[in-house]
Parts: sequence; structure tokens; C-alpha cells
Amino acid sequence: MPKALFIWGLLFFATVSTTVSAKTYVLLTDFTKPTASTSLLMSWRVDSEKFTKLYEQLSKDYNRLGKSKKMVKNIFYRTHQQLLQQYEPFSMAQDTFNSGNYDCVGGSLILAGLLDYFGFDYEIKETTYHVFLKVAVENDFVVLEATDPIEGFIQDKAAIKSFLNKYQNGFNDSSQRTFLASNPGEQALIYRSIDLQKLIGLQYFNQAIKHYNHDNELLAYQFSVSALKMYKAERIEGFSDFLKQSLSLSALR
Repeated sequence: MPKALFIWGLLFFATVSTTVSAKTYVLLTDFTKPTASTSLLMSWRVDSEKFTKLYEQLSKDYNRLGKSKKMVKNIFYRTHQQLLQQYEPFSMAQDTFNSGNYDCVGGSLILAGLLDYFGFDYEIKETTYHVFLKVAVENDFVVLEATDPIEGFIQDKAAIKSFLNKYQNGFNDSSQRTFLASNPGEQALIYRSIDLQKLIGLQYFNQAIKHYNHDNELLAYQFSVSALKMYKAERIEGFSDFLKQSLSLSALR
């Protein structure tokens, strides 16, 4: 088969498929679009015994504490104690269940899934290079910084104001344990609220960047296609188009 036809065929497959067949990679179907507030948690309970134990413990906490700041604190610290073990860029939630690895996206996704299940009013904040959570509770709000297992439950008003101001102004410190992949050369400031589905899309976007950095443009494109099915963000669309054009040019060489 001519090289061009082969690569274009793979491009078509990547566009219509939602899986990656290589056993060395996490299947894109490990996470599906949540259709109800409980669906994501139920899938995690099936996948992970550790998560099931955490869920059962938090359910007992909720029976005592209800929708309180103490309950949010328990969600944050129990999740770190039992699931979020070591920071590793480009981790997906499934990596957390398997090995304890997490980053800001995967860690925030697990925390958001729990907050959603227990009925808390929260926001997922996407910034240019990072993701964190704001939770409305007891006529106030707290911030959950998933990458900080010690001081990531932020309730002091001055500390919250300082934290939010940094990201509203485009803060990025690569020496810190905060990570959301960004297109090479991207400059646009991002600070917005997203939902659970879009946060899952950001996981796939991170994977697309990861595999592009490892010179696997085809797998990167497959992840970008899955990311777009969850979240049609400008930077994801731009990167997916770039990968498609790059693969098409490779087919012509």
C-alpha cells in the first residue's frame, strides 16, 4: 500500500475511533462522557478497589457531616491519603488507581467527581497551565489545590485571594507541581470554569501533548480527537489540526 494511502487511512481511523489498540497505552474508552452525577463514580468503583474503600469511608463521613466545610476537607485529605500518592505529569485518573500517580488534571477530576456525587456546588477552574477547584460551602468558598497534599485545602480568605490573583494574571511556575499541557508557543491567557466532561477532555489533551513530545504524532492525534469529543476548546482544536496537517505532510514525503 502506498505510504500516503496508509497514513490517510490511519487518520480516518483516528477520527472515527475512540480507542487506541496498543496495549502499552491507556484505552481512550477508560473514561466515558458522564450522563448523570453518579455514573463517573460508579465506573471508578468498578475499576478500583482503593477508590471503593475511599468512597465507602466518605459516605460514612457524609452521614455525619453533611454538606459542610469539614466534609470537603475530608474529601480532600482522605483522597490524598488513600489515592493521590506521587505527583507525575501527564497522569490520567486511571494511573492514579493503578499506581498512585496524579497531576493537577487527574487529581482535580477525582476530587470533582466526589464533590459532584455528594452534591456540593463547585467550579472547576481551567487556567493556561493549571486546573484547580473552588467549592461553595457554608455561605463561603474554599479552594482545592490537588497538587499540594499538605496545604492544598485553602480556606483563609487572604490566602484564597492571593492564590486566585496569581492564576487570573497568568501565573506559571514550572518548578511547582502544577501542570496542564499547552501548545508550543501558546500565549493566550486562559481563566474559566469548565465541567466534568471538559476536564476529562483536558486529560486527553495532555496525553496528546505527551505523545507528540515523544515523537508519536499518530497517537497524539488520536488522543486529540478524543479530547475534542469531550471539549471543543480553541487550543485543543488548534493542536489537533496541527497534528492532522503534519501527518498529511508526512504522507506526501
